[in-house]
Amino acid sequence: MPKTYLDIGGQKIDLEAHLSKSRTLITLGRDLPEVAHNVIALQDEAMDVFQCQFSRTAEEDWKLQNGQWRTDCPKGILSRLQHACSLCMGRCVNTHPARPTYQWRLPQKPTRLNGQELDTEGALLRDGDQIEAGTQRIAVVRF
Repeated sequence: MPKTYLDIGGQKIDLEAHLSKSRTLITLGRDLPEVAHNVIALQDEAMDVFQCQFSRTAEEDWKLQNGQWRTDCPKGILSRLQHACSLCMGRCVNTHPARPTYQWRLPQKPTRLNGQELDTEGALLRDGDQIEAGTQRIAVVRF
């Protein structure tokens, strides 16, 4: 099975390397840690903090979606995880997996895949695809 990389300005990022038991989504957005923690955070003022997310499918492909799932925290921290965070040391209402609330956060400017605007359903990534997010042009490389 070929690995999938994002080529961002000549730097290749292995998507698989960012997955773990607690991280099932890889978020990409503007680097603004006081608002949200993105797995791939880029210095791009034209990019939204909640630009897009990558996820694995059952067939081991990668899917790209416009926007991101996020939990709201009463302390103002937005979790980067798909489940409840514990950044407030267990005092937050979102620490219990049965209670967190999630919202789909859309970016102000849509993510484009090969020139076409993505929706929240997203699309499967193929070798050679071009992602446009903010001023970034990101190539999908599989080998």
